[in-house]
Amino acid sequence: MLLRLHPLWLLAAGYWLWMIWACAGEWTNSEDYNYGWFVPPLALYFLWKRLEGAPRADSLPPGAGAGRVLAWAVIVLSLLVILPLEIVRQTPIHWRPNLWAVGFLAVANTLAVAWLTGGRARFKIFLIPALFMLVGVPWPTFLESAVAYPLMPVVTRWAVGLLHFLGYPATAAGTTITLPNCTVGVEEACSGLRSLQTALMVGVAAGELTRLGAWGRVALLAVAFVMAVVGNQVRVLMLALAGISGGNQAVENLHDTAGYVVLAILLGGVGLAATLGKRMQTVVNHAAPLPTSSPVTPPAVSARSPSRAMGWAVLLCGALALLGANGWYWWRASLAAPPSPPLLAPVGDAGFVIDKNVPPAILGVLQPDQYTYIREAMDGTPTRAIGYHFYWKPRRGNANQLYHRPDRCMPGAGWRIDGEITRETFRLGGREVTFNVFPFRGPGGPALMLWGSYLNGEPVEIAFTSDVYVNTSNLAQFIRTGTRDYSYEVAACVMPYPEGVRPGLAEIEAYANRVFTAVP
Repeated sequence: MLLRLHPLWLLAAGYWLWMIWACAGEWTNSEDYNYGWFVPPLALYFLWKRLEGAPRADSLPPGAGAGRVLAWAVIVLSLLVILPLEIVRQTPIHWRPNLWAVGFLAVANTLAVAWLTGGRARFKIFLIPALFMLVGVPWPTFLESAVAYPLMPVVTRWAVGLLHFLGYPATAAGTTITLPNCTVGVEEACSGLRSLQTALMVGVAAGELTRLGAWGRVALLAVAFVMAVVGNQVRVLMLALAGISGGNQAVENLHDTAGYVVLAILLGGVGLAATLGKRMQTVVNHAAPLPTSSPVTPPAVSARSPSRAMGWAVLLCGALALLGANGWYWWRASLAAPPSPPLLAPVGDAGFVIDKNVPPAILGVLQPDQYTYIREAMDGTPTRAIGYHFYWKPRRGNANQLYHRPDRCMPGAGWRIDGEITRETFRLGGREVTFNVFPFRGPGGPALMLWGSYLNGEPVEIAFTSDVYVNTSNLAQFIRTGTRDYSYEVAACVMPYPEGVRPGLAEIEAYANRVFTAVP
């Protein structure tokens, strides 16, 4: 079967495998994108259904004219992009638009091959399944922030309003609801997109399954997003009521069940809307007069199908470009900084307690290999967390953790940056260590967060004002040294201070030495 298939289709399939490979880390490690694994099977199913009623492949004339020239231009120019795109994608920069670039290459080449081998008819067959694959590509972080963060406080305030209406006391701080005996977060601080992104996939899939028209599909997407927001509102209210009656343990026990309720509301609402939309479309189509058909005149000149020899040559070039990018890292790996064991360790100074009581939801998202919380102690009893230490052993996918950082996560808990972020070097345990100092203003007043991020034992510069995870100034060094497998470590602590009395560097250094020490 593969030998009979035109090599250009193998090239298109290669682009899709590349996209799945590029997205696999986020689909596996990020709960927001776990749904991505369902996208390729659904896309194949949509393609299969569209091919069922299509004419035989050998009866479709190849595309001709300007479309043919454009299709070949897409295929050839794409080959020039593979090598540099894959080299950059392998680095810890982990810029999500790279994933979108791979996805667009897959879509463009699939449609180009469809045009070359079957003209407009085959182009239409592959258009929707190819575009559907893009719903699984992780959103750029600037888009996540623009869509999710404004919605999360709204859901929080609505939940507090509903609790007041039911007669329960509750207050909101950011996306955290404080109840008499516990707190409930609207998702975790770094989450909240899952229902919206799943709604996008479900809405597009339902529109294709029912074959609605363009406006029907747009309406179905709107219904899906409304159902996602409603479902998330119900979920937060369920967790809050559980917390009021049973505390934090009841919230934790109900967490997964509440998530299934969101999914049920989403699927039920979209399914009902799709069914009604299909019925309305059927009624309208039956009421409309049938168009008069005119005989189709075949084109006087038909373009020839692309030669198999040229297809094999293009496929070979694409494979060599992808292998060349990975070969570069295999060859240069010896120059990369060796993975490092943990650089820092928390210390149990007076007033602090170290434990592993990290919320399961946070561990599920971050998936560290070693983890501890540093908590304040009241008469020897651990109370609120003031710091943490996480360490990831060398493995692919660690770049996903670079996304979870204070400037993106803390606003979800009601904290906002109140000043300039600086990089300071302190002496801990006889060793100099670099921290980023965040000036925050939280529900309890001003505080500094000391946040250290270390890649292979070296402090890594994070681009806090950019969609890129790591400063692009490190890009050349990562490529030159073949750095793609690395250990990663994060150490952080919060230092509250009285209003208007910000501590100096000496006080900050003394506080850091109470919380952390450098490992010899």
